Amino acid sequence: MNQPTDLTAQQYESRKATVLHVLINSSINDLLERYSSLDKILRIIAYVLRFGTTRAAPLLSTAIGADELAHALTALIYFTQRTAYSDDIDKLSKRVRPSKDLRSLDLFLDPSGIVRVGGRLTNANIPYAHKHPALLPSSHVLTKLIIDHHHIRLKHPGAHTLQSHLQQEYWIQSARRTIRSRLRLCISCFKTRPRIIEPKMAALPKYRVQQIKPFSITGVDYAGPVLIKRSHGRSSASMSAYICLFVCTATKALHLELSSDLSTETFLLAFTRFVARRGPVREMHSDCGTNFVGASRILTPLKTFLHSSSFQDRAHQQLAKTGVKWFFNPPSSPHFGGLWEAGVKSAKALILRSVGTHRLTSEELMTLLAQVEATLNSRPLGALSNDPSDLSALTPSHFLTLEPSANLPEPNIDSLPLSKMQRWRLITDLHRHFWARWKNEYLSSLQHRRKWSDNQGKLALDDLVLIKEPTAPLHWHLGRIVKLHPGSDGVSRVATVRTATGLLTRPAVKLCPLPSP
Repeated sequence: MNQPTDLTAQQYESRKATVLHVLINSSINDLLERYSSLDKILRIIAYVLRFGTTRAAPLLSTAIGADELAHALTALIYFTQRTAYSDDIDKLSKRVRPSKDLRSLDLFLDPSGIVRVGGRLTNANIPYAHKHPALLPSSHVLTKLIIDHHHIRLKHPGAHTLQSHLQQEYWIQSARRTIRSRLRLCISCFKTRPRIIEPKMAALPKYRVQQIKPFSITGVDYAGPVLIKRSHGRSSASMSAYICLFVCTATKALHLELSSDLSTETFLLAFTRFVARRGPVREMHSDCGTNFVGASRILTPLKTFLHSSSFQDRAHQQLAKTGVKWFFNPPSSPHFGGLWEAGVKSAKALILRSVGTHRLTSEELMTLLAQVEATLNSRPLGALSNDPSDLSALTPSHFLTLEPSANLPEPNIDSLPLSKMQRWRLITDLHRHFWARWKNEYLSSLQHRRKWSDNQGKLALDDLVLIKEPTAPLHWHLGRIVKLHPGSDGVSRVATVRTATGLLTRPAVKLCPLPSP
């Protein structure tokens, strides 16, 4: 009865050895590719090693100990080195120098067969693994798993800290580059410091570089709020007011209006005063402020109205008189309207320096706005001319009043014997001279791209992105790109993103594609 039992035991041991041999030689690569957790892989290998070395039935119910996990990691390193450095290990076993790129490491085989770095720390009072770290290839899956494991265990440190910690046990070839490439794929680190897409700066739109009547195409924005007094006196109550800024897209001339609030009705009143002074307007450009959206619904064609039919009829009559087209920039993209944003910055700077903490009445503030407007319209459009006979720079006021607004008045020439035709030719020549200088001096200064001169990444359909918003970075919303809006040069600077709350249209500089391996 004992003989059959012995045969069965021999067959059982043979089967266990065969299973272990097949797993180690053919399935470890599949195991490393299948799981992304080093802890899980080590436990699987630890159970397999326990199954291969236990003579009785495998004790799967017993928890894996630290020694078994360390033994499993050693087995993984042994397998990885045999896969990546088979030729060099053969040379080391025969006491032959390894390949040229490994000779400086003074490699040797320890008693367990692990390839370790010799180096110059043999006499240092540090642990053996620190003196002689195990060699790992830079591009192997195990190396990436070890880097990710220690990165998470150490609570997401930087590349330098992580490298100094790993060098106490492992010598990774091209460690700095390998570690940084892995940290770029960490989603938790990416959320704290996301990298945005920076498309190449687009060419200037046609309305910025064509010769048109000043304010024929206008950009508009608001500045403020500004505190003003209801009346004179120290005890007068304060109220908020806003500055409505209109800027000519061709000449950069500014027009400032005072608005008591940000309602659509108040803006339409300011717009009416602007048109009455500066002449008819063909196109308006602005961001997606609610007051501008409301105004555009009144000044756009009948089919776009969202109100009652009676209101649409009245608005259509107003449109027939004005004939204004309105264009909106994409939401959350102030850099699309840099022209009027720069004007707001300049106007606020002059007002702040002039007023400080004082409060003005509405009449005083309107007077100040007129003076600020004259100053801003007298600023040079480009560099001063090198011609010694040309003492004045080209300014926006030259296109409005034929001279800078801040200049002293010219002498009266009515008494000169000039015919009407001569005076008309004089004014026409002045206009031609100013537009010639506009082409030669101002347009040339717009040629150079001072930033965003190249495409830094690009958006693609179905990309998972973080949407940059004025909230904490860890609370930014996630979305998936469902539509791209390429420009005339084929570069997509705006995209439509599907989020948990609906569809959003955002510029590329507000979208951060999550890293993918």
